[in-house]
Amino acid sequence: MELHKKKILFVMQLPPPVHGVSVMNEIIRSSKIINAQIDCDYINLATTKDIKDLRKSAFYKYFVTLKILMKLVFKLASKRYDFVYITIFPFGFAFYKDAVMVMAAKLMRKKVLLHLHTYGFKKASEKSSLIKGIYRVVFKNTRVICLSDALVEDVERIYQGEVDILPNGIPQVNFENHYHVNKANTGFLYLSNLIKGKGILLIMDALVILKNKGLQFKLRVAGAEGDVSYAMLENLIEKNQLRDYVTLLGPKYGEEKLNEFKQADVFLLPSDYDTFGLVLLEAMQFGVPCVATAIGAIPDVIGNGRGVLLHELKAEVLAEKMEILMHSPELRLKMSDLGFNYFKSNFTVQVFEQRCLNVLLGKADKVNKRLVKNKL
Repeated sequence: MELHKKKILFVMQLPPPVHGVSVMNEIIRSSKIINAQIDCDYINLATTKDIKDLRKSAFYKYFVTLKILMKLVFKLASKRYDFVYITIFPFGFAFYKDAVMVMAAKLMRKKVLLHLHTYGFKKASEKSSLIKGIYRVVFKNTRVICLSDALVEDVERIYQGEVDILPNGIPQVNFENHYHVNKANTGFLYLSNLIKGKGILLIMDALVILKNKGLQFKLRVAGAEGDVSYAMLENLIEKNQLRDYVTLLGPKYGEEKLNEFKQADVFLLPSDYDTFGLVLLEAMQFGVPCVATAIGAIPDVIGNGRGVLLHELKAEVLAEKMEILMHSPELRLKMSDLGFNYFKSNFTVQVFEQRCLNVLLGKADKVNKRLVKNKL
């Protein structure tokens, strides 16, 4: 006799567009072990299909949100789910869209599991008592997933209860560390969407400092355009005489993307935007030392000597860290080994899928949990 499978409705952003949250959600949707043990249905929460579409008109977003809401209500009315899993964003139109889905599920007497892939609830709630009140209503009587212990504090003033800790993971495509040091001309890599918050303009400023010191280096830039265009970068290159130092590649996917990591000496992500940084995992699995901001869960990923953490987002600070790595081949090799081995142990898709399954099935003895109380 077949045991009863949990029935879960997943309401989450799916690619396109391709970004960290949609990538992780696609991993869940395509997971054989999760879908084999759970009766899963999916609703795409995305209102755009391209990073540049994020600036589409409010009317368009309201229309798509209404369609998503109708799908949700139909699904909940036609099937008895054990709970509804919803990814929720902390601010802007995205939050209110997600909140509508949460409240609709609650009104239909469904349990809700909220998966937080980014932070910002604490900062927003400190600015406005109204926003704090809305957060508390949305989070009341839910379960919550955070990416890291370090991110639990983001919801301490709007939520009480247990928080499941579920770090991200990605498919492992490289199984041996072939990283080697290029002493003559350090090759830096930026591979992410071209968004100001991810630090691409800060990198360009740091390059000017390094160039003026007479240092030899190369930077390769790959990614889809966001609020920064390749035309803007071309202008900066011309203005600052960086033509011999910077190569603009455009978006890279599949094998072309992997080849960029294979060639790189150091990966750069000076972001005030990322919470976890899936692209850091991609770099680590090729043994590439990373420089990234000490925000969110990023210290859990590249801390303890596995990479370089930036505690200030200033061009001078970034340039200093880049120069240290340029002159320290032994340090880069050590970071490479530590990062590669830590990735294999903690951040593969197999590790993530099993952890995620344990959370979804409520296996308390196999899930890292934190209890939030007394701060509301």
